[in-house]
Amino acid sequence: MIYLANDHNGVERMKFVKKWLTENGYEWESVGADTFIKTDSYVDYVKKANQKILEDKNNRGIYLCGTGIGVAMAGNRTKGIRAFFCNNKQTAYFARLHEDANVICFGVGYKGYPKFSNKKLVECLKMFFNTQFEGDRHINRIKSLDEI
Repeated sequence: MIYLANDHNGVERMKFVKKWLTENGYEWESVGADTFIKTDSYVDYVKKANQKILEDKNNRGIYLCGTGIGVAMAGNRTKGIRAFFCNNKQTAYFARLHEDANVICFGVGYKGYPKFSNKKLVECLKMFFNTQFEGDRHINRIKSLDEI
């Protein structure tokens, strides 16, 4: 299952993500904002998604906010969540291959912050979902991350 979390900035882009996931046969559940209300907090949505993701090691997450930085930081506050800010498919590849990342985070654009195209977002999602964790020498690193 893929859990979706976004604040008001990510409402419109998350509509695109939901449509793409559905069209490509992925099961998803949204715990994020559905409307543009500036008083919401991505932290609340990320907390809910993190708990859901931890229910099964195969669960994944997609988090969105204006820059992608806040949701990545919030995601990593929970033991067992390995969230990363993604801006290209190579980052998605290595986050899965070496770090067993279970949450991908995107910025949707913000005043003075670059926009991220739907095409680029899809390239990153495909890489994230199709790359398997290499394991081996990286397993001890993952365990150490959970001990911090």
